[in-house]
Amino acid sequence: KPVNYGTSAAPIGGVDVQVSVSSHGLFEKTTKVCTMTVKGDGTSELGTCEHSESDDTAVASELPAIDPSTVVQIGKEIYEAIEDNQPTLNTTVDWAGAVPEGVTSWTQLENWKGPVQSDSYYIEFKNGIGMKLTKFAWRFVWKYGGDMNGVGKYVTQAGIDIDTAYAYL
Repeated sequence: KPVNYGTSAAPIGGVDVQVSVSSHGLFEKTTKVCTMTVKGDGTSELGTCEHSESDDTAVASELPAIDPSTVVQIGKEIYEAIEDNQPTLNTTVDWAGAVPEGVTSWTQLENWKGPVQSDSYYIEFKNGIGMKLTKFAWRFVWKYGGDMNGVGKYVTQAGIDIDTAYAYL
């Protein structure tokens, strides 16, 4: 859920980017989700990696009035990077942003900076005998600092850049 990390007069939009990786082992499917909060001032905070069964996606609704102090999400909330040992990521649509309420496209804002990227992270799945089934390594990337008529610092195109994708089939 997008958050204003600044003030009403100087909003700083932030959004959680969640990466979901699923591996289908011999007997069961396992999904892990990693989260990073990216902010309009270019900073970020890494959450933890955990098991999850969720694959819900959400798109922010379009609102006619623009309020720079109220931050809403555009793009996807969560997306699958690997599903059943197969890559499923589509970087043209698998991204998120935090923008002022009423903005329907990040292109309505100006002065974007970046992209910036995080350190590299990975998720690995092994079977019962220790054989690697899946390894997925990525960096979180995002553009930041977009503003509405000089007000606010928002986030767009927050997603991932893949370093390594390996799956034993």
